[in-house]
Amino acid sequence: MPIFLLVLCVMGSMVLVANRAADRQHEYELDRERRQVAQTLSFEAERLLTGVSRDEALGELFQIQRQREQAERILAGLNRRQATDFAILINRMEGEVIAEAGDSESFDQRRSFIRQFIDGSRLRGLDATTLGIGREARIVQDGVNVINLAAVPIGRNHVLIATRAIGANGFRRLSSMLAIPNLRAIPGTTNAETSYAIPSLGGSEQLSIVWNPSRFAADTLADLAFYGLFASIAIGIVSIFLIKRMQASTAAILKREAKASHEARHDPLSGLPNRAVFCERLAENIEDLVNRDTNIAVLLLDLDKFKDVNDTYGHAAGDKVIVDFGTRVKPLLKQTDLIARLGGDEFAILQTGIHSHLEPSRLAQAIIDATNRPFTMDGAQMRVGVTVGISISPDDGTDVATILRAADTALYRAKNEGRNRFALYEHRMTEAERIRKLVDDELLRAIENDELTLAYQPQVHADTARIASVEALVRWRHPTHGLIAPGVFIAAAEERGLIVALGEWVMRRACQDAARWPGLRVGINVSALQFRQANFVQDVHRIMRETNLETGRLEIELTESVLVEDADQAEAAMMELRAIGVKLALDDFGTGYSSLIYLRRFAFDKIKIDKSFLDSMEATGESAILVHSVVHLGRALGLEVTAEGVETEEQRRFLQAVGCHYLQGFLFSRPVPAETIDELLAAERAEDSARNAPNAA
Repeated sequence: MPIFLLVLCVMGSMVLVANRAADRQHEYELDRERRQVAQTLSFEAERLLTGVSRDEALGELFQIQRQREQAERILAGLNRRQATDFAILINRMEGEVIAEAGDSESFDQRRSFIRQFIDGSRLRGLDATTLGIGREARIVQDGVNVINLAAVPIGRNHVLIATRAIGANGFRRLSSMLAIPNLRAIPGTTNAETSYAIPSLGGSEQLSIVWNPSRFAADTLADLAFYGLFASIAIGIVSIFLIKRMQASTAAILKREAKASHEARHDPLSGLPNRAVFCERLAENIEDLVNRDTNIAVLLLDLDKFKDVNDTYGHAAGDKVIVDFGTRVKPLLKQTDLIARLGGDEFAILQTGIHSHLEPSRLAQAIIDATNRPFTMDGAQMRVGVTVGISISPDDGTDVATILRAADTALYRAKNEGRNRFALYEHRMTEAERIRKLVDDELLRAIENDELTLAYQPQVHADTARIASVEALVRWRHPTHGLIAPGVFIAAAEERGLIVALGEWVMRRACQDAARWPGLRVGINVSALQFRQANFVQDVHRIMRETNLETGRLEIELTESVLVEDADQAEAAMMELRAIGVKLALDDFGTGYSSLIYLRRFAFDKIKIDKSFLDSMEATGESAILVHSVVHLGRALGLEVTAEGVETEEQRRFLQAVGCHYLQGFLFSRPVPAETIDELLAAERAEDSARNAPNAA
């Protein structure tokens, strides 16, 4: 009897433990199935968006947006290729339908549905001058069908929207793929545990996805616990063994899921890249610093009072703040920048192409201002702040761990100073002061004593790979401090008022070297401050006369920042430069927001496609489409098109195929001294002589 009572006590304790474990397991399994259904539906919508974004029809639609008959033919072809049931090209601001294709009997219903979608999304409010923003994938329902919807912007005001209904066959496929029995859509709402509500656009119609309950591990666990209460000692031993086996199996499943989640490259809540992606991109940019004239910055962001939002309004409100924060920050970044969610309320930004600490400082302040606007959920206003720590590479380190540690140190200092502010890593500020003093004391002397040097990077014909022109790049090898990065001393020269003297030295030396290369064009980068000088055009003309440089052989490269502040003055100066035979090129085309306006107004001879588009071209089809569109746009406007940063044979073949005129990058040559250009040209002449010799014989 004592042994029996002991067994009963042990089994009773096991029942209590098993029941609690069963309840937790049951909740976990239900939540996992809902997440699987939601993530799979989102994946279906994203897959449709990817297919539509890469479809061959996008380029044609961009060119014939107003030709309804041709557009409808193109949309019909897109429906066939992407297996969509309806496609429409619509003006997102006015709601005017340009073209549509699909089942004509459902046009009115789908057209109304699409307008309702645009009214309820952010498409309507986008700035009409903003290009390339507005891609969106949705899983929605119209009261009858569950619909995958993809929206892709075409030009400034038009958007292509394609839909694909998930029918009975589609749900059977998803049910088989997810191992969830009898997955289906039903009208109305339901309180069933195994259900997932699909959002509607209007709010009136309702549709839910339901499935048959699986026999969860929790159910088996509860049954075993119940029967174990009345079993013998032998059955109890077997039950304990089975429970341990099931716990081990559950732990293995959880371990595999945790590993898969860790390996995923994007945060499931915000959709932003995660820490692994951020560190990978940071490492790549650090390695490439030696090939650039600019620096990179890391901004670590930590939301203030985020715990108060979770405690007061619930975790749903906290999740919305996380998502809305990412949405507010993205428009403040350049296309080459990256924002990632590191976890919780911590974010990180990689800012590329910077010249001084002022650029990340301005970005940090803009993020603080955007975050200080209240967040709204169900009519309640939630206020949070953000604290930012900034580090800059290579000044603050040349490896991922050191850069992140420096930014974290700056973040800690900003928090100690009162939060809702930004701070720069102190060591970087000390280094900046050293560089400024070096520029103050020695840069002017280096210019006057001809201690600077120029390197030239060839630009070659896309078809023949023969040198067509060269770009002049200034270098400063200090006798004590070694090679100083151009991005550092050029930015410091701008701050200290020495950029005009530096720019004039570069132009004079480049024009002198050009005398060695008859017929070769020489490109020179001109800063905004130098270009805005009242006597800039006269100085250019004087240097050309003094160096006997022929008309048409000097090419000045300008960025959009040169044109923004005083467009009228810039336009007048450019017309005077063209009158004396100077060629004009728009550098880093596509990285700003108003390049098309500049092409239409200002008299450029050439556009240069920024290196960032080629860097991401192999990873994303969108970049390849943009490069293709830019080349065709330039050719249509009668402009020469040069692609910068060509590093692989695949990039060269693609650019040659789309009609790019000139190519520049490490595939052909790094920036080299003038003597090396002499050797390259001599080698080309020798090849010509060898090729012509058999013909002469």
